[in-house]
Amino acid sequence: MAHVVRQLPAHIIEAQENGLHTAGRGPWYCTRILPDHLPVRRQDLLASGTTRWVVDRDWTQVADGMMVENTCLPGLADARDLGAFPACMVTRVRALHQLHPTFIVSGWAAAPFHGLLYWADSAAVLLLAEGRSNGSDRTEIAKGSPLSPAIRPLPPGFDLERDTIAPDPLCPQMRVVTAPVALAQCLRSVLSGKHGWPVVEVDGLTDRQVRAVQLIDAFAQCSTVTWNQLEDAATGLISRRQLRRLSRLVAAGAESPRESELRLMVRDLLPAGHRWETQVEVGYREETSWRGTRDRTTFFDIGCRSLRIGLYYDGKHHDEEGQVEKDFEQLQDLTDGEWTVVRVNRTLMKNRPKLMRQLHNAIARAVAARQAAAAAQTAAQASK
Repeated sequence: MAHVVRQLPAHIIEAQENGLHTAGRGPWYCTRILPDHLPVRRQDLLASGTTRWVVDRDWTQVADGMMVENTCLPGLADARDLGAFPACMVTRVRALHQLHPTFIVSGWAAAPFHGLLYWADSAAVLLLAEGRSNGSDRTEIAKGSPLSPAIRPLPPGFDLERDTIAPDPLCPQMRVVTAPVALAQCLRSVLSGKHGWPVVEVDGLTDRQVRAVQLIDAFAQCSTVTWNQLEDAATGLISRRQLRRLSRLVAAGAESPRESELRLMVRDLLPAGHRWETQVEVGYREETSWRGTRDRTTFFDIGCRSLRIGLYYDGKHHDEEGQVEKDFEQLQDLTDGEWTVVRVNRTLMKNRPKLMRQLHNAIARAVAARQAAAAAQTAAQASK
């Protein structure tokens, strides 16, 4: 569910001041904060007096001879996002940059430096270098050698000034492909099956197409890439036909991969003449515990104004103490305001038959309510 944010949190302001968070098109929580640590060489640790026993106990190798202190690595709750790799993508890239300072950071390795939150941490590092080719950027193969990058030659016509930037204040000499180029490369990786992640079943689309839509939606939030820039960057990588089909499926307002999935699942469910929108702002009246009322605002993740249907995808924070009760009260207030509301969470997304049945029933109720209201209005006019 979307949230109205009037002021940036202090940690985001600090990260932006330090160059570790760059605002995209979407809200701050859709863009990655870069970690504030650098890997160090194992030999330098030992030379500084740190014992081998302490290095082996308190440090993790993230590239050949490059170490990161364990306190800088994600906890067990986040480890699943890393796949077979020992650290997040940014940390691995920074380590490899110290070993290969002239190589260009590319593909999934570049995506987090443009703010992408998802999927890159479980992908292979891809670097570009003149006349070099080594390793595999296919995830299933690359995870067999998680400390090593895939290296590919610079593509024809590649221009260092035009096609790269230096986005990392901790590695100011490191060149990273621009956001449109990174998106095009990641999109090709997804469509070719080199990298993937679990997605729900969506009628009429392959898993690769669902992932591609999620990826483009996420870049629309975390960066300022335009569709025209993507088309230019994708020349020679992705066919125009594939891009045209994807262009009809993406929506800049999706603030999470699950919202993208939900939007794709419901895209053809409305009757003719009605349409879905993302991040639909709605006002409603809340009855307070002291029997007063106050005007409130919410944003449906997906909504149809003409039928007064609103869909929420409830992420993990909706399970937190106090949030469940708040969501319940909000649902009741919106229902009193004659909105048909469906709340969807991860568990319901996994039960596709139940979810689709609930969505069909909600739309049917909304259509019936609209027809009844129209009939009542007609009868009232006729009686005058």
